[in-house]
Amino acid sequence: MELRRLQISYGKYSRVIAIIQARLTSTRLPKKILKHIGGKSILRHCVDNVNKAISITDVIVASPHVIPEWFNAKRFVGSETDVLDRYYKCAKANYAEVIVRITADCPFIDPDIIDEAVRYYFKTDFGYVCYAPIDGLDVEVFSFKLLEEAWLNAKDKYDREHVTPYIRRKTKLSIDTRTELLKARRWYGLHK
Repeated sequence: MELRRLQISYGKYSRVIAIIQARLTSTRLPKKILKHIGGKSILRHCVDNVNKAISITDVIVASPHVIPEWFNAKRFVGSETDVLDRYYKCAKANYAEVIVRITADCPFIDPDIIDEAVRYYFKTDFGYVCYAPIDGLDVEVFSFKLLEEAWLNAKDKYDREHVTPYIRRKTKLSIDTRTELLKARRWYGLHK
């Protein structure tokens, strides 16, 4: 497979785990991931599409409850409110080195976009990549190391509920403050 060769050529062959974040308690549309489109549930469409990505080693649906439906993925049950904790424990239990974050309410998730995001992740040293051409096709890719750092250090309720805000702030490349300017200069080796 081309992507596997790409990973090996960069010396970064890793166990890439797709964790699909799922819940049945949506307030706007309860049990929405079990609603059907074209004869299949939204969750089944999502899982089936993620399974088509060649860059993924394993697919796991991580939910705070048992989902009463068959789908072609492993299952992990964890915290409902601390989704960061659910992700971390799921990734650790499945020996993830790289995590691909998908949400279960995205039935049109594109395996080619997943593979492109993973390819870009391995091509760079960012530790976090977000690819979101449109809401519903968004993919986040990040290292287990960054996930573990977020799990240990993120204290804000928002950070715990939404998985990646801590990671996004940590890996931000745009410049809005003097601290970020100094960080950018260090990154470019300018040290001014």
